[in-house]
Amino acid sequence: MLLQALTLTHHITTMLFGILLSAFFLGVKQERKNVLLLLSVGLICLLLYIPCTLLLGETYTDPIYPLLVHLPLLLVLVFHYKFRWLPALISILTAYLCCQFSNWIGILFLSLSGSEVLYYLSRILVTLSVFFFLSRNLCQTTALLFSKSNRELCILGAMPLVYYLFDYATTKFSTLLYSGSKVIVEFLAFSMCLSYVVFLLVYFREYEMKHRAEQYGELMDMQLNSLRTEIDQTRVSEHRLAILRHDMRHHLAAIETFIRQQKTDRALEYIQEINRHYDDTVIRSFCKNELLNSVLSIYSTRFSEKGISFDSQIQVSESLPCPELTCCAILSNILENAMYAVEKLPEERRQISLNIFEKSGHLLMLGKNPTDVPPVFSDDVPVTKKSDHGIGVQSIIYYVEKEQGQYQFYMEGRDFVVRIIL
Repeated sequence: MLLQALTLTHHITTMLFGILLSAFFLGVKQERKNVLLLLSVGLICLLLYIPCTLLLGETYTDPIYPLLVHLPLLLVLVFHYKFRWLPALISILTAYLCCQFSNWIGILFLSLSGSEVLYYLSRILVTLSVFFFLSRNLCQTTALLFSKSNRELCILGAMPLVYYLFDYATTKFSTLLYSGSKVIVEFLAFSMCLSYVVFLLVYFREYEMKHRAEQYGELMDMQLNSLRTEIDQTRVSEHRLAILRHDMRHHLAAIETFIRQQKTDRALEYIQEINRHYDDTVIRSFCKNELLNSVLSIYSTRFSEKGISFDSQIQVSESLPCPELTCCAILSNILENAMYAVEKLPEERRQISLNIFEKSGHLLMLGKNPTDVPPVFSDDVPVTKKSDHGIGVQSIIYYVEKEQGQYQFYMEGRDFVVRIIL
């Protein structure tokens, strides 16, 4: 009687362990309504399991356990709690794997004592202990892990899946694990080793890609901050220009006074001083958008200093059809790359052309510059092996993809062309 009670209690605690832990692993809150719902799921599964055990016996019921418990639980997690299929499945497999703590301890006590009472009693106690430990300390971590992409989840779920299939194939559908065959016994270690090696290979590749993405994101932030600084400087120049215009009549009056006093040299010095202040505030008007105009003014000044001819046709409204800072970051990289490409050319070939216009709610950019050395293309993207180059192109791609736009790089005769649609 005691053994039967312990056996039933063991089956109930193990079933509830898997059901509750599978949900908590995914991030289901450990609150009253969720616990009651999951206990109800456990009760339904138990009502399916007990009649099957009585009619078929454990030998035939254990192989269909996934249909009686795991499948209903999966459906609840997916359709009621709205989790994706893959994380829900991996969570169930992980909870199943965690059942092996009590399984091994139970077998240890059975081997040492030969008592089935101690076997089931130890399994019940370990199941409860492991549940409380994992539900308090691990579920927050697993909830974050199971929210990852499907690719990453496949890595995380490989080991639990291998064990799940191995356990059912060798202990539920057959007794191969206990046959003594070395091939079967060693297969688990082999599969675990293989899963771990694959995990290491893929995980570290993903880690490296994420690390590079984080570094690249930091670089993009630095570029945007630099761009903001330059734009702020341009706005300061505009303010200084407005002050100069406002004070122009005072300057003219002072010059007139010097001339009347026949202080020509002093008048010339005063004019030169005004010119120096004015040179720092020269801003061309390229378009109605203030931010875009600031970027174009900055690079127009740089081009002039390097003897580069800048031909631009800008037709945009005051409000752009895409985020202003993103647009300006892309434009800055286009012009920076073009400037770097032409500054070493003969002066008569230092030419950069830029067209920007709006069409059907989209912003189109077309930049063109001559080059002596055509770039090497990989997947239609110019690449370079130089460590300090190529960032501009990657920046353009980063920002364009961020806005779900389109980019195209190609050669047109001896000219390099970049075409952007946002």
